[in-house]
Amino acid sequence: MENVGRYRIVGELGRGAMGVVYKAQDPAIGRFIAIKTIRLNELTDASERERMRDRLFREAQSAGLLSHPGIVTIYDIAEQDGLAYIFMELVNGPQLDEMLRAPQPPGKGTLLSLFRQVAVALDYAHKKGIVHRDIKPANIMVHEDGTAKITDFGVAKIVSQQMTQAGTIMGTPNYMSPEQVQGGEITGKTDQFALAVIAYEILTGEKPFAAEYLPTLLYKIVREEPTPPRRLNPTLSPEVEFVMRRALAKNPAIRYETCAEFVDALAAACNASGDWVPLPRGTSANMPTAGSQGGFAATLAETIAAPLPAPAPAPPPAVIAPPAPPAPLAPPAPPVERAPLVKPNQVARNALLAVAGLTAIGLGIYFFWPGAQAPAPQPAPAAEAAAPPSQPVPAPEPPRTTEPAPPRAAAQAPAQPAAPAAPSEATFTLNTAPSGAEATFDDKPEVRCTTPCNINLALGRHTLTIRRQGYRETQRVFSLPNEPGLIVSLEAASGTLALVTNPAGLTVIIDGQEQTRKTPANFALPVGEHRVQVNRGDEKQEFAVDIRDGVISQKSIDWGP
Repeated sequence: MENVGRYRIVGELGRGAMGVVYKAQDPAIGRFIAIKTIRLNELTDASERERMRDRLFREAQSAGLLSHPGIVTIYDIAEQDGLAYIFMELVNGPQLDEMLRAPQPPGKGTLLSLFRQVAVALDYAHKKGIVHRDIKPANIMVHEDGTAKITDFGVAKIVSQQMTQAGTIMGTPNYMSPEQVQGGEITGKTDQFALAVIAYEILTGEKPFAAEYLPTLLYKIVREEPTPPRRLNPTLSPEVEFVMRRALAKNPAIRYETCAEFVDALAAACNASGDWVPLPRGTSANMPTAGSQGGFAATLAETIAAPLPAPAPAPPPAVIAPPAPPAPLAPPAPPVERAPLVKPNQVARNALLAVAGLTAIGLGIYFFWPGAQAPAPQPAPAAEAAAPPSQPVPAPEPPRTTEPAPPRAAAQAPAQPAAPAAPSEATFTLNTAPSGAEATFDDKPEVRCTTPCNINLALGRHTLTIRRQGYRETQRVFSLPNEPGLIVSLEAASGTLALVTNPAGLTVIIDGQEQTRKTPANFALPVGEHRVQVNRGDEKQEFAVDIRDGVISQKSIDWGP
């Protein structure tokens, strides 16, 4: 590929599960940009591909309304030959995820500065009525001048939640909020929760919610509290635990009002302990927990790796008789030493050695003890009568070997059993959050179920459509037997009211509830009809708006001079 539209491809910046990111140049003005491609042609069903294309364009249009130095700007979007192209600002710098994978993470001052920049950018988007929904280290870019920029507004959500392909996992939702898992209302506090997960990971070196299996991970996000940060990083102050507990609250109402308020509280809590340090990923597993004093409180790895203490010399044994002169070639016998007392930090070592010793003894008995594996051979039957003395006793017949007899003719070989027939179908397990959704497979009305459900399907590629009242229709593509099940988080259906007034700064009341944002502003509303009232002092104007899913409804009110 050399050109996309008028843009000339210069190089490749990265690859993902659904496409490639290129560096390109606009020959008209010489500006370098990034072009992200998304392979819509992976969706073989034409109607499904068209729905996905429309949704992607609507989301990009919504993200294009954002203009902030902390948000990667989207310039344009296009489609060509089954590929969607998103033209966006080029950031000369790494992802935060790459910086965290380095052996030495960024300094604490740098990290707090990045947190503040991301928080301010998120609050700006939230005031515009737009929630990112997929904040994670891979979606935070750091420019060479130290500026943090959030990328993939609207685009990342499409890729991670709405598009999939056979044999591909689109990522682990470690940064999802409880309301996302349960299909609840999505607000700016959803992004705040994800930002708090990133902060927890940077401070402790571990994610607050982690599990090997996706259902277990989602259960932990919704039901379990994370390990207190000071148990993983003793350099943190108690105030940090309070701040993180509030920002990671299961109930969004308990969290901070804005992302900036959360970061300000976190910075103050960290600075309360001047010697705090962030931990690289995975290092907390090798650190003693807060308050440990060694011994039994030490980790098992430290106990096993600790060197044995040097034994104290014991007094020489009492002489019973004059010692015999030593043999010329044999060294003198070493003095008898008393075994040192077992110290607490040797308990784990001794337990492991005892288990290993018992295992070795058991294996030795099994393999080498006479008669341990199989019963002794039966003695040959005695002779029926004593042989005459004149006749020699015949030599015993040598034992028969167990080697197989030479192969016989092919006609005499036993017939081999027929191989079992390969299965033609497999069971597919589907769960949704929330449950009670209707799932239709391969656009066949007779092949459906209500979640949670198990259904038998033929091996191969399938399309899945999920519908539930009040939620957006969701599509998936999967392949059996490679993908035996899915857990799908449904997204509430909503649209946006973009309201502009002249003069600006007027109060807005929607469905009888006064809004906190003044005009001009974007309001995310559920699908359906809503009553809107705009107040200018004692004057007011009212109108009705029909909100459709994923659509931005624009309304302008001009009071005149």
